[in-house]
Amino acid sequence: MPTATGESVWPPPSSPSEESQEDREARLEQEKEAKRVSDAIDLDLNAEKEAKKKNVHGAKILLLGQAESGKSTILKNFQLHFSPNAFHAEAEIWRPVIHLNLVRSVNFIINMLAPRSASGTTSPTLTYPLNDSIRRLFFSLAPLKSVETSLTKRISGSLSPVILDNSSTSADSPYAHYHPAKASEISVRSGVGWKGLLKFRRQSGSSSETHSPEDIQNRRIISACADDIIALWRSPGVQEKLRQEDVFLKDQPGFFLEDIERISKVDYLPTPDDVLRARVSTIGPEEHHIPMENSLENGGNDWIIYDVGGDRSQRAAWAQFFDDGKFNYVSLLIAFNQALAEDETVNRLADSMKLWRMICSNKLLASVDLILLLNKIDILDAQLKAGVQFSKYVTSYRDKPNETEAVAKYLLDMFTSLHKQHSTKKRKMHPHLTCAVDTKATAAVITHIQELILIKTLAQTNII
Repeated sequence: MPTATGESVWPPPSSPSEESQEDREARLEQEKEAKRVSDAIDLDLNAEKEAKKKNVHGAKILLLGQAESGKSTILKNFQLHFSPNAFHAEAEIWRPVIHLNLVRSVNFIINMLAPRSASGTTSPTLTYPLNDSIRRLFFSLAPLKSVETSLTKRISGSLSPVILDNSSTSADSPYAHYHPAKASEISVRSGVGWKGLLKFRRQSGSSSETHSPEDIQNRRIISACADDIIALWRSPGVQEKLRQEDVFLKDQPGFFLEDIERISKVDYLPTPDDVLRARVSTIGPEEHHIPMENSLENGGNDWIIYDVGGDRSQRAAWAQFFDDGKFNYVSLLIAFNQALAEDETVNRLADSMKLWRMICSNKLLASVDLILLLNKIDILDAQLKAGVQFSKYVTSYRDKPNETEAVAKYLLDMFTSLHKQHSTKKRKMHPHLTCAVDTKATAAVITHIQELILIKTLAQTNII
């Protein structure tokens, strides 16, 4: 608490002898928030000190692309590829995110079946006729609402009220965007809350992890609800309702409803695959130092990777990173039949191509060999096999085969053509079709990127 000179004192002075219960609770809440802010600042300062001590001069990668294009998953693959020991060591800290992904999917289904009114009560007019078994599941799964609130506060570091009904999301809530066909997600600012702890773990090598009573209680509730979550997800009526509403939860980031038996256990420890699939949206650019654990192979230098926000409102911050580094642009391969979350009037594929033109024509990047990753090839394959017609959304495709290989080649040719047309001078482009959750296939892509950077570095130093 501030003193007369403006300095902070910790711990705060003892509470007044005469104080109402309401004032006491308010004071304790303020003290809790002050300590949280203080601890977050200390973590950030310590992480910066450790980063400066390393004085690294490694390869630099800038991940660009739309929101949900897979940038964060690609980043995790780099961490797993170059620092597998550190990646496995920090797996436990991802558990709250995975559990939040799970409970939000469950609460999304419940809200879809029984939409709530503005007052927060269940509407008497339901869009889906509920049988007794589904109604019973509503009551038994009700505790997951409080779990969602608790996990959201822990991950975001926010003490502000959490809006659980995604139909009433506001700009001030921790949710990124509302979409009627998607489970809502949390947005976390760089260096705040869970993000701050994760950043400190990565940069300082700290191995500490707290298990608060609230965290243990959340895990016990999820474990107790496991059978009912399985029953809800496997209900034929629920699956039919999802089909009617064109909701494809399986294709959405952070989907764990088919792993409930495993991740609901109280002693659950996330696997590398779980961490890759975990979803949390980042607000603002983040700088990641990835130490090369195999120093003989990689020369002992760290890789510096910048992960910037993909929403259109955050793209103005990209320009400051356009220097002499090596850049990855991550495009969303399944974008042809989707709209942007922040503007449903804009098709994702059209926006993705617009971004690619901007990068190709940028004079500051004229000497940079671009790496294009057309991501989520697995979801594209599933959609085409499910009967989605690519030519319906991209009319220039006409009567070509509605098959994954042909569609992927067509999209690749489109981006290649844009690169040739809009580059200010001749340069190389390195395209890849990727599935970021496939670690083996992505490792091969990362190895190729590593080789490209090594060859360029040797050429610049006149070694080759």
